[in-house]
Amino acid sequence: MSSDSIATGASTGVAVANGSSANHNKKQKMSPPFDSLLLDKKEISIQGILPFVGIGQYTFVGAVNKKMNQLYKEYCETERKKNPTMVKVYPGLYAFRRASEITDTLYRETFCNQPRAECWLKDNSSNKTPYPHLVCTAIAKIGNITVMQWAQQQGFPWNEQTCSYAAGNGHLEMLQWLRENGCPWDEGTCKAAAGNGHLEIVMWARKNGCRWDVWTCARAAQHGHLEIVKWARENGCPWNEATCVRAALNGHLELLKWARENGCPWDEWTCSGAAQNGHLEILKWARENGCPWNENTCTSAAVDGHLEVLKWAREDECPWNKFTCQFAAQKGHLAILKWAHENGCPWDAATYQAACMNNEQEVIQWLRDNGCPGARDES
Repeated sequence: MSSDSIATGASTGVAVANGSSANHNKKQKMSPPFDSLLLDKKEISIQGILPFVGIGQYTFVGAVNKKMNQLYKEYCETERKKNPTMVKVYPGLYAFRRASEITDTLYRETFCNQPRAECWLKDNSSNKTPYPHLVCTAIAKIGNITVMQWAQQQGFPWNEQTCSYAAGNGHLEMLQWLRENGCPWDEGTCKAAAGNGHLEIVMWARKNGCRWDVWTCARAAQHGHLEIVKWARENGCPWNEATCVRAALNGHLELLKWARENGCPWDEWTCSGAAQNGHLEILKWARENGCPWNENTCTSAAVDGHLEVLKWAREDECPWNKFTCQFAAQKGHLAILKWAHENGCPWDAATYQAACMNNEQEVIQWLRDNGCPGARDES
């Protein structure tokens, strides 16, 4: 929610509260205090406050009162699903874990609006900002050359990431201006442009001496940009197994086929990538065409709950190990855990510990009932 929206909401509340004198008391009751409005609207508090309160401040918000503490807990619970280990083990430090991301988001919101950006740059300098290099990075993402000029006048530093973010967001004119004014670049520029499908920028960068490496092809493959992979290879860009892995992981069978037809190497991680995201058709094709696999294929299927992939892999004699059960338990995939155990997959105390780490109560109980090592020791 923008600051303008919050201001509008506050003004509306004041207007209602200051109605005609005849209905003054009645209308006061109808208009809650603004802080109550924020607390009663979870989407306002969670999406509009917590991500923007600053470096390491989440826990301080949680200490304001019971309602804010509950909102903080709910926010951490949502984030737990993205990074369960970090939030569960270090809940108080989670704000520091994402400080750079939060600051970057705030900068981008600032520099989306040119008058706001001008005002901010006049009031701030590089020595007042916790992450000064993110200022130029944020402006590069927006592609506003005028604002970038102001930032340079205020002494904000730039680095190779500045060019990468300009390229990755399709801002060719910004990238050209950066280079004309001495901003450094590296392989990340081609990688970022390729990953987001900006072939024109890759071509310009290469024409002007920008380096590239295997990640140009890999990142293009990850997002299914076959034409970029073709052009890159025609112009001497190196590649390795990562191209096939990224294509398989993200379901790009046509690109994977082309890569193999043109000599791209692959290894066991191609099958693991296909299994991880449930791309059974790609896994079957890879195996039919001689791609190796190992225990990681079964583990990868278990991690994201792809039981059909796991069953097919085992029917085709793919090996597995204790990590299939361990990750199924950690992620709460009870159906996979049951099937794996019934079909002879090994487990150990780490399986039970993994379920406990993420508080998967249904899985924990089933492990206890079925004699999982570690669970037996507790009972």
